[in-house]
Amino acid sequence: MSTPLFRTLGSVAALSVCYWGLFVRPRRQAVVLADPTEGLSMEDAGRLQERLAVLMRSRRFEEARPLAESIVREFPNNPTYLRRLAEIQGELGHPKEEAEAWERFVKVSPTPGEAFPALGNAYRRLGQTRLAIDAFERAVALEPKNSEFLFHLGRAYEYGKAYAKALETYKRACVQNPGDSDATAGWARMEVFIGNPVQAARRVEQVLARNPNDVDSLLVHGMALRQQGQYARAKVSLEKGLKLSPGYSDFMLVLGGIAEAEDRPAEAIGWYDKYLARNGGDATVRAKRDRLAAQERK
Repeated sequence: MSTPLFRTLGSVAALSVCYWGLFVRPRRQAVVLADPTEGLSMEDAGRLQERLAVLMRSRRFEEARPLAESIVREFPNNPTYLRRLAEIQGELGHPKEEAEAWERFVKVSPTPGEAFPALGNAYRRLGQTRLAIDAFERAVALEPKNSEFLFHLGRAYEYGKAYAKALETYKRACVQNPGDSDATAGWARMEVFIGNPVQAARRVEQVLARNPNDVDSLLVHGMALRQQGQYARAKVSLEKGLKLSPGYSDFMLVLGGIAEAEDRPAEAIGWYDKYLARNGGDATVRAKRDRLAAQERK
């Protein structure tokens, strides 16, 4: 999330474009350009920006995209236009094009931090974990005390299985913002991964005391209790979390693991099938599920 200063600067830039379009330029019929990439003046760009704003408010992003691309071709170093293009590509689900537009924005904007966390998340959606980590490392270098940037960097390290780095980064996020439940859950999750489930459970129990319905904390609580062999208590947290968030497939995965540990293979297969319906590319879980199914057929 951008800092208040960055949001203010972005608003000022946007308002300046609107002011030019609404008050400074003479009112006349809109020009339709046969080729919008040729001879586009600042005045033409202002009119196209007005059209873009209308299309985006109506969530007509496919129509907005060629207009944004036309403006950027004529004014390739204008951060306001690059930001608008990046946002449109993100809304359209084009992470490659979104990342390219944000990278160009970072190079020319006086407030490059506004590109984050969108830039890093675009790389993550592309499956480019190393580039996501690099993006969030740059974000933290720009704003070392920004707890949201730290949280996203910790999550990028986690996706890259750099658990020690993720743990330290989540800790830093919690120092900057002690009430950050997402960073606290991340910190506790890393403790589960490195084999300290007792401390992990205690940590998220503090969050759950304030907010019993914090879904991420319920998941980590279940994971920590499962690792301690406290399956009945683990299932209470996991089943509650799944009820609150039925599409959160990690709950299904952990519940499947508990059923497998309790020697209930049919139940485990059922949980793994539900998980795989949402994560069909997870070869590890599919192999585990198929192994259990083969054993059941014997």
